[in-house]
Amino acid sequence: MPVYSRRVQKTGGSTLIVSLPQEWVRRVGLKPHDELYLMEEPGGGLIIWPTALDGQEAIEEAVVKVPADAGPEEVLRLYLSMYIAGFNVIRLEFGESGYRHTKELKDMMRRWLVGVEIVGETFHGIVTQCLPTHDSLQPVKVIERMADLAASMQMDALYAIENNDEGLAQDIIQRDYDVDRFYHFAVRQLNIGISSPRRLAALGLKNPQECLSYIIAAKTIERAADHATSIAYFLVGERQTKTPPPELIRAGYEASSLFTEAKTALLERSISKARQAMKKIEAFELLLMDITKKKGGRWETDVGVIMLAQDIRRIAEYSSDICEVTLNLGARERISAEKP
Repeated sequence: MPVYSRRVQKTGGSTLIVSLPQEWVRRVGLKPHDELYLMEEPGGGLIIWPTALDGQEAIEEAVVKVPADAGPEEVLRLYLSMYIAGFNVIRLEFGESGYRHTKELKDMMRRWLVGVEIVGETFHGIVTQCLPTHDSLQPVKVIERMADLAASMQMDALYAIENNDEGLAQDIIQRDYDVDRFYHFAVRQLNIGISSPRRLAALGLKNPQECLSYIIAAKTIERAADHATSIAYFLVGERQTKTPPPELIRAGYEASSLFTEAKTALLERSISKARQAMKKIEAFELLLMDITKKKGGRWETDVGVIMLAQDIRRIAEYSSDICEVTLNLGARERISAEKP
């Protein structure tokens, strides 16, 4: 990426001007009287781009060469790396011998990814188009949807155990795919924001640093949903050997409530709510430790109950991590507001 140096000149009584690099002017097709956007960065710099480019997505294309012996999971991981990186068009090239797992691969792409359309398909490959950035699918809104899903999964998983509802437990396991889809899409959008600051406004973000914070938040929420799924497996897997103690189930509901408080603090960017939630989480962790110590003798041989307690503890820990992200976002916002 070229860096240009210009001296500031003064014209008239008080107007300061700088000349634009001719190479850049030609490359973007700038003409006299065209408008430019100027966006101030947190550090005091300026980003300049023509208004004619506003809202346009660069046609960035990636090619994934698929080994003939690769399984669909491996190919999906390769595809996912390009999807998250922000490429708009992704080609899968199968080579002369084709690829025998095409159907499974397409099913997995539909299950795991948001906004991917297959626009071309032959024996030798697949061409996909990825949904462009859009203000109705801003990362914070996607993260909010993820958090709502994760919170409902936690509550429903505990309810399923209480009522021995295997059907509900199976439904929770399926919902985890939705959380993963939203996670991948949110990280894709946030990576686009980091790599192209002029798209930040369309994504509802102020600076690239916010993108990093929200990536951490999205991953934390995704992991909390994984533990809700793990709780559901207490019923449908081979972990259940006895009914878990009522006090542990109550602790699970409390952990879910704390997760919701942390989510609210994040979405409102409320430092005070984040601090309050963190204090409650610290007290809860001591309470859970006390419960497990008192019941330790009864649980030593019950792997399912031990894992259930660990899942509940991890949900509380991830709630604390979400609060940490909120504090980081709030601190940067406060410092920016204090600058003259």
